[in-house]
Amino acid sequence: MSDLSRFALPLLRFGLVALFLWFGISQVLDPAAWSAWVPQWPTDLTGLSAETIVFLNGSFEVVFGALLALGLFTRVVAVLLSLHLLFIAYEVGYNDVGVRDFTLAIATISIALFGADQFSLDRKWNRG
Repeated sequence: MSDLSRFALPLLRFGLVALFLWFGISQVLDPAAWSAWVPQWPTDLTGLSAETIVFLNGSFEVVFGALLALGLFTRVVAVLLSLHLLFIAYEVGYNDVGVRDFTLAIATISIALFGADQFSLDRKWNRG
């Protein structure tokens, strides 16, 4: 690898970490602001309010975003986050948000395929 290319995967990982943490924290702090994005079927299926579903979604993104930031269970976390984004993209449909989330899911899958980078704890602990 060239001197600069070795930073490509960590840069991608930390960019996605920023995304997941920003959206997750935003949803945890103000679920009502995001509740309009929740379709009717999850509330009907679970009996939970849209705000509770947003809070749980935000909590998922914060926890798994933090794990991705640390580089812990990198492949598994990246797979789960990419599936999460693919589901959201499917649910939102073919529009600017759906295309954005689909593209971010593909970027997250690339982290899952590559695995732990040189700055992840998985690599330091010889797990990745």
